[in-house]
Amino acid sequence: MSLQPRKGITVYTADNRPLVLDQEIGKGGEGSVWAIAGDTSVVAKFYYRGLETEKARKIEVMCRLKSDSLLKISAWPITTLKGKPTDTPDGLLMPRVIGHQEAHLLYTPKSRRTSFPEAQFPFIVHASINSARAFATVHEAGQVIGDVNHGNLLISGDAQVALIDCDSFEITDGKAVFPCMVGVPTYTPPELQGQSFQGFRRTKQHDAFGLAVLIFHMLFLGRHPFAGIFRGGTSDKTIEDAIREFRFAYDPDNRQTEMA
Repeated sequence: MSLQPRKGITVYTADNRPLVLDQEIGKGGEGSVWAIAGDTSVVAKFYYRGLETEKARKIEVMCRLKSDSLLKISAWPITTLKGKPTDTPDGLLMPRVIGHQEAHLLYTPKSRRTSFPEAQFPFIVHASINSARAFATVHEAGQVIGDVNHGNLLISGDAQVALIDCDSFEITDGKAVFPCMVGVPTYTPPELQGQSFQGFRRTKQHDAFGLAVLIFHMLFLGRHPFAGIFRGGTSDKTIEDAIREFRFAYDPDNRQTEMA
């Protein structure tokens, strides 16, 4: 990428407001996250391979579509960032999510005791409701998450939730669509199992399936709703195959699903 982020350098917002990078606070598969000197409410994200034209367009659209409701429940892009006032975008500025942990740490009693020591069942129900509300906020804005998984849902000590990795969402702006090209199979609905996401429009109902899996995980101690013992053959089904074949393991009529 054209910009190599490091402590102390100045970067610029889309309207050429200068910001000084403080220190790297995280990194992932596609980029790194940096604190902003003098402002603890936001962070900067930069991409290892820079921003391709289409990705930059998508983030610019997301910045234009931002709202108070979206910024309240997610790390939604606020503005693009560049190394010089005349440069093309290299990254983005987004709200800093503090005091939240990944949703899967709420699943089992062991991890819950360490990460959420005060959490009892009412807390888990509250977190589940707030997760649904966060998804609804995205949907009310006319957008789709697409890549639903427990890694991009964070939960705080008071059961508030935050969605991260928003730049992977499927974004629609009038006739322009920026698709979500990724997905986790165990959160993917039956009709999309084994399909390429290339050119495929994701919907709110696809998100709803992933949300249901997330909530099931939280309420049922980390169990997946399609994980079970297959009675109809000589070997067990993978979770992906069970989803594809509608073999919900907790169906009261397991003569149909052949799952126990």
